[in-house]
Amino acid sequence: MRKQRRDRKQQHLDSKSHYEMMAEKETDDKAKQEFRRKPYQCCNVTEYLARKHDVKGEMQVGQENIK
Repeated sequence: MRKQRRDRKQQHLDSKSHYEMMAEKETDDKAKQEFRRKPYQCCNVTEYLARKHDVKGEMQVGQENIK
């Protein structure tokens, strides 16, 4: 006996009900605080990108060749 496969309509209904159940749940306070944090708390955007891509020196806006 073969297993019944779900068709596209059934998959859509399942995902819709899953998201409805998630919307009903109360989110954790810790998750709320982490989601509301400011980006780049450690430094500004250019310093973050320079550190992430291991760029030596200071980056300037419009700089073509960074070494």
